[in-house]
Amino acid sequence: MNEIATTAKIESGAVPAKIKPGIYPGIDNDAYHQGPGVSKSGLWTIYTKSPAHYRFAEREEKNHFDFGTACHFAILQPELFEPSVMRGPKDRRGNLWKDAQAEAANSGRTLLIESEYDAVLTIRDAVHADAWLNALIVSPHSQVEHSSYWIDPETGVLCRSRPDLYRSDLGIIVDVKSTVSAHPNDFARSVINYGYHAQEAFYTDGHRANGQQVEGFVFLAWEKKTPFVTARYELPPSIVDEGRAIMRKSLTYYAECQKANAWPGYASEITELAFKRWSYQEIDAPEGDEE
Repeated sequence: MNEIATTAKIESGAVPAKIKPGIYPGIDNDAYHQGPGVSKSGLWTIYTKSPAHYRFAEREEKNHFDFGTACHFAILQPELFEPSVMRGPKDRRGNLWKDAQAEAANSGRTLLIESEYDAVLTIRDAVHADAWLNALIVSPHSQVEHSSYWIDPETGVLCRSRPDLYRSDLGIIVDVKSTVSAHPNDFARSVINYGYHAQEAFYTDGHRANGQQVEGFVFLAWEKKTPFVTARYELPPSIVDEGRAIMRKSLTYYAECQKANAWPGYASEITELAFKRWSYQEIDAPEGDEE
């Protein structure tokens, strides 16, 4: 297996304006999201909404003192969790919380209230109690949140991805997903609703473009509420091919918009809406309408 096919670690955490293709550790998360290149989430926005939604939407402010962020960190880098996350007071009211915020900011730690902190520990322990998952995550070959940049050969577009974890010796990408329900039927719906199949295709193709072998892709789903059940899934090749087709269509559209410097919204002409058969409750649905 190839190790990191890239330049050296970016010490400043910033992304160079003209970053070269490769896989980079050490890029700051905010810098990655605000930097050059189009990501799966951007292409998914173009596909499910419009180029205008991608180009002109205001960026949401990210809250780093966040339960989900802490869970993500605890699962992928458990040895660093406790010194990096601070257990705060019982709630976010009053001077106790303000003092804790100041202490956390000064020490560079993520701040959680007591119940959230304890829940993160429960989720971390549940994941790592699984011997297979623990062995997969805790390894000198684990590359956590390394940023991958490559040029799409068909459009010349700079693309980027940031897999949660890549095992360079096994060629396995692991993506961690929080969810309301990790039941197979529910998570399958989440795959389609949130484009996880497109994500697998895009991340896999990006790593391969950088000379890395990808032999498997595992989704680790964990439920947000007690009993914090976890599950691990892989996708069938057919649905990944569907995701790859979505990314290809979106990349082509993105390249056209970029070349023309035009970022349209929805259709400008009057369009007749289509309705599923289940929309008709009081009269019979017209013949030929799809389910």
